[in-house]
Amino acid sequence: MIKSGKTAAGSQRWKCTSCRASSTAPRTDQALLATFTTFLSYLAGKASQAEISGNTGRGLRRRWAWCWNVPTPPIQITGEVYDQVFIDGIYLPYHWCLLIAHNGHHVLARQWCHRENAPAYTALLAKIPAPDLVTTDGHGGALKALKTLWPDVPVQRCLIHVHRNNLRDLTSRPNTLAGKALLALSQRLLTVSTKDEAAIWVKLLIEINTQYADYFKERTRAKDVPAHQRRGNRQWWYTHGRDRRVYRRLASLHAKGHLFAFLDFDTPRHRTTNPVESFNARLRALTVAHRGLCEPHMIAMIDWYCHQHSEFAQPPRTILADWEKTGRPGRQVIPQKKTPPPVTTDGPEQYGTALTAEEGLWARKGWAGRSK
Repeated sequence: MIKSGKTAAGSQRWKCTSCRASSTAPRTDQALLATFTTFLSYLAGKASQAEISGNTGRGLRRRWAWCWNVPTPPIQITGEVYDQVFIDGIYLPYHWCLLIAHNGHHVLARQWCHRENAPAYTALLAKIPAPDLVTTDGHGGALKALKTLWPDVPVQRCLIHVHRNNLRDLTSRPNTLAGKALLALSQRLLTVSTKDEAAIWVKLLIEINTQYADYFKERTRAKDVPAHQRRGNRQWWYTHGRDRRVYRRLASLHAKGHLFAFLDFDTPRHRTTNPVESFNARLRALTVAHRGLCEPHMIAMIDWYCHQHSEFAQPPRTILADWEKTGRPGRQVIPQKKTPPPVTTDGPEQYGTALTAEEGLWARKGWAGRSK
């Protein structure tokens, strides 16, 4: 067979030198690879199906129907001990939460869950070896999992999250002198970059405690205030509770060593969770660009995006070859929460919700007493 021009569709035509018969030799594997590569590019991009196809996109959906069933390969765990790992969660449509472990450049592991809690973070951290430093936004479930799995790994609390929590209590314009001093100290926390600056910051924290110790301990008795100003059944509460809460937050984080853990290394480390927050922002932008996807397709899109941004992402050709060798298995569906069966009773209904005329409740019709 020798080349003999192309067909009207643009395919290569081959002609037999003996009988002069011509035919084409379609490459099904190449066609599937091209379709799958386009599919992955669509998931990772912002373009809509109509923009890619130039029409309604119905033809693309027919060609991509089988691509949704290809399982996403697991993220390869190399066993490397990373200098710093960032962990965080992002809430996605259909009441899903995705926990991500990031090393600042690539995704190390992911874990689907319904909400951030200690078991979900434990399942995430169990997939990777303990790093030299872990950075978190301070979620209780993450801290509990870190204490259980990696008790010896230093924890760096995201300083931006700490400052935001302080702003929530102090506001940007506090009225009290202690509040103003704490706000200035919280703002200064974001500028600490050396151990000397950290020592000066700790000294200022101690001075605030010395100056306002009695102020933080002031109490208000319920019997001394009007009834509308009382707080439930509480007999007393701290008069300056917000200022006290900010001080105790900063003092507690410093005592645990979560404020300046990034300064205990020779090489510079991050003081915030900005690397993983940036990746989460791209995930959220992806769900907006491809809004309208059903739940299984949304989960598949996020899985493929995380895989493509892992350190050793497999190329589409390898993914399809492995899929063919294993007999084209389908994508595994993430188990949902079990819905309890409805409670049924054999006896008569005791409390109903329907309107009955015997109780004076029914849908009125007609004139109903309106004036003429």
